[in-house]
Amino acid sequence: MGRILKLLGVVVGAVLVFIVLATIAVTLFVDPNDYKTEISAAVERATGRQFSLEGDLELDVFPRLRITIGAAELANAAGFADGPFASIEGAGLAVGLLPLLSGRIEIDEARLEGLVLNLARDGQGRNNWQDMGGASAVESAPSTGEGATGGTALQLDVDALVITRAEVNWSDAVAGTQWQLGDFNLLATGLGPDTAFPLSVDFSLTGDEIDVAVTASMNATLGLADNRYRLEDLEVEIAGEGPAWPGGQGDVSLSFGAFEADLEAETLSLEDLTLEMLGVTVTGTLAGRQLLSDLTLAGEIQVEEFDPQALLATVGVELETADPDVLRRASLSAELAYDANRMMLEGVEVALDDSRLSGRLGLVGDRLTFDLSIDSINVDRYLPPASTGAAEDEGSLDEVDLPLEALRTLSVAGRMTIGATRFAGLTLSDVEFSISADDGLVSMEPSAALYGGTYVGELTIRVTGNTVSLSIEQRLTGIDALPLGRDLMGAEIVSGTISASLDLAATGTNLGEIRRQLDGDITFALTDGAWEGVDMWYELRRARALFDGAPTPARDGPARTPFSEVSASVVLEDGVLTNRDLKVDLAFMTATGSGTVNLVTDAIDFDLIAQFVDGPILQSDPAMAGLAGDNLPLKVSGSLSSPSVLPDFSAMVRAQAEEAIEERIQEERESFEDRIRDRLRGIFDR
Repeated sequence: MGRILKLLGVVVGAVLVFIVLATIAVTLFVDPNDYKTEISAAVERATGRQFSLEGDLELDVFPRLRITIGAAELANAAGFADGPFASIEGAGLAVGLLPLLSGRIEIDEARLEGLVLNLARDGQGRNNWQDMGGASAVESAPSTGEGATGGTALQLDVDALVITRAEVNWSDAVAGTQWQLGDFNLLATGLGPDTAFPLSVDFSLTGDEIDVAVTASMNATLGLADNRYRLEDLEVEIAGEGPAWPGGQGDVSLSFGAFEADLEAETLSLEDLTLEMLGVTVTGTLAGRQLLSDLTLAGEIQVEEFDPQALLATVGVELETADPDVLRRASLSAELAYDANRMMLEGVEVALDDSRLSGRLGLVGDRLTFDLSIDSINVDRYLPPASTGAAEDEGSLDEVDLPLEALRTLSVAGRMTIGATRFAGLTLSDVEFSISADDGLVSMEPSAALYGGTYVGELTIRVTGNTVSLSIEQRLTGIDALPLGRDLMGAEIVSGTISASLDLAATGTNLGEIRRQLDGDITFALTDGAWEGVDMWYELRRARALFDGAPTPARDGPARTPFSEVSASVVLEDGVLTNRDLKVDLAFMTATGSGTVNLVTDAIDFDLIAQFVDGPILQSDPAMAGLAGDNLPLKVSGSLSSPSVLPDFSAMVRAQAEEAIEERIQEERESFEDRIRDRLRGIFDR
């Protein structure tokens, strides 16, 4: 056994001596610069491009294999710029020689200096690298089912990987753009299999209207054998400026605790992500499965509270709202779910000023789906301020253009509920509506509680050309008219309970046009209420006193006219209500008639025939008591907020006189006929 070990030692020693002698011989007698021509020719055959080695080549073999290259250049493709496709100032690689014998690659340093890569696309869409490949392709070695070393995996260790002053230029003649990734530097030390090592990168990115500087540091782990890769403690700082940068200038900060990808198991995970930009902080996590086959992602995202108005101002967006104190606080949290068929946000929680939204929304195929709930929101606060001048009566509605293109392409199926809201001056609660939209046709089925009653209906919107056609079928039951009129028209005009049905249609490009052009039919009944601000009984007594030349009577109580019922059917055309069957029941008279109400100008014009009804109120005034059963013409004019009611007592007296004359004539006729009969009877009796 001892002799065998001695023999083995002699053999090993001889091999080492041979390696040392061979290394010395290579170093002394082989000059790599003698092979520049052959190297250049080999590269040209492989790429089809001229390759020149301008700098010196250096080669050391022992105790490490080290090769360095000076300046080198690879020519550009024909038809592109005269400059090189790629060039370097120098490169070097130092590898431990003896570890190679045991299947280990130990790189002391891999260095690349001054790389310049010029990428381009011409006006015909051809790029300057698609012709690469030369005369022949290198075929892959046949697989043996084992690693390249006959079943033993190579171990790779790198003390330092260094890239300095690298530059990539991109010129696109099709898009007319140019970009430069410049001053790229990378440093990685202590690289090894399944070993965390520090990695730092910095570079600049410059375009026509933007200039960005990026620095990043992290710890990386490369599991080449089992395809597992991990980045930890990532810190990225980005400083940008230029017209294309949001706000013209600013910083972005990105960090995460860990990112891991397992390509064998097809999984990834991202932990403790934080993004800070434009005063907004976003945090989240992400997990993925089936990365290379059927990707699915799940995660969480949270946007910390920020100031939307400040964000809009930073990016140069001016947004005026009716209430300047809105859009001051916002935040968001949600759970992300993604697969090949859908991208959803579940468990959504959004806070905007004093409002809270919750639910789910996302895309299923190309269709937007949602089920959302808002506790309360005053929409009017977010509308543009009321305009001045000729369109002042329309307020902000004329400023709200309808999104025609969005409506044409909208594909939606969803449901939303709102606990309480205010829109166009109206206050609603328990709002609920479903919506479906496809190919420019939008259908909504809303319902709500408002002013003590209920509202249900169906709205249909159809986009045709550059206009929107709107149809409305609605039912209102038990609505308190007084607060409705106060919010809708700014005046407390009528009290009582409203029940109504509407079948309306309109076309337009904004909400103001839609309101002005509403056409259709309306029926309504107003019961157990009063016409506030108008004392019909007092106005009739005052008009009768004026007609009779008597003193003006005193008013009793507030100016209001109670009624038991007001009912009518109405045709609405171009914003004008036209009625033919108005009926009003008061305690002292009933009235029927017809007229119009202009919703655009608020002007009213009605002609009524009132009939006095005998009762306590009529009998309370001796001057009026004798009018029981008589008809009185009434003229209603002015505006909804300031109406004028003029009774025509002269017409009533003329009618009474005509009736008295007719009665007198009838009496005289009957008396004459009686005398004639008496005379004729006397003649024939002789």
